[in-house]
Amino acid sequence: MFYRYHSAACKQRGEALFMRGEKLKRDARERLRVGTPKEDVIRFFKENDLPVALYGDEYDGTMKIDGCAPAGCGSDAAFISLEVKADSTGAVAGEPFVQAGYTNCL
Repeated sequence: MFYRYHSAACKQRGEALFMRGEKLKRDARERLRVGTPKEDVIRFFKENDLPVALYGDEYDGTMKIDGCAPAGCGSDAAFISLEVKADSTGAVAGEPFVQAGYTNCL
């Protein structure tokens, strides 16, 4: 079995990535409820350092971040993304979806 050494700094980055993703999930559920207006959605993305774009009926934002990748990953490059369905006025139309992961894994 392949084992990858993780320094204390690496482990801290990995934990920070996990905690940031969990906080984003909680905050998004609380603040991006169905009916939340477009201005508040955009403000939420900016407050969380996520670029925001509206593609059709969905807001999308992804940030790149360093974590502490598990075995099988080529680097510590990671991401956190937030997707939110929108109605025709740009208001929230569904539950937010948060995802975090590593970009260079098998």
